[in-house]
Amino acid sequence: MGIFDLFTPNVERMKGRKDVRGLIKALKDEDLHVRSRAARALGEIKDARAVEPLIQALKEEEDEDVKESITDALEEIKKS
Repeated sequence: MGIFDLFTPNVERMKGRKDVRGLIKALKDEDLHVRSRAARALGEIKDARAVEPLIQALKEEEDEDVKESITDALEEIKKS
């Protein structure tokens, strides 16, 4: 584990704890992989509180892969 790993959000831990607020915050992380994993985790949790932040993140996101993760998450929440 490197020094920078200490500052990287632990998306898996947040998902396990169903920490929707923490995952929403991770949607704004500088690391696109963190943003993508956070979006997927929110989709798996299927908590409606994540819908508006996911829509906002989709509007602001530039990376196509992250946009796809956000869209998938919104679809998963819609199914629930």
